[in-house]
Amino acid sequence: MRLPDLPSDCRSMSHSDVRTGDRLDVAVLKSDAALARQNARTVRCADWYDHLQEGLSTDGPQ
Repeated sequence: MRLPDLPSDCRSMSHSDVRTGDRLDVAVLKSDAALARQNARTVRCADWYDHLQEGLSTDGPQ
């Protein structure tokens, strides 16, 4: 049995894009936005995996 490919989004990395010279408040906002994107990606990928695992346990070979 061949497992489906992992969604490409699940291999993406997040970066804050904070640059030298950014004001501290801007750097914090950029970092917080990057963390929120990564957390959302982690949830999507975990949901995808859980759905796959559930399907294998109910539809897979016994």
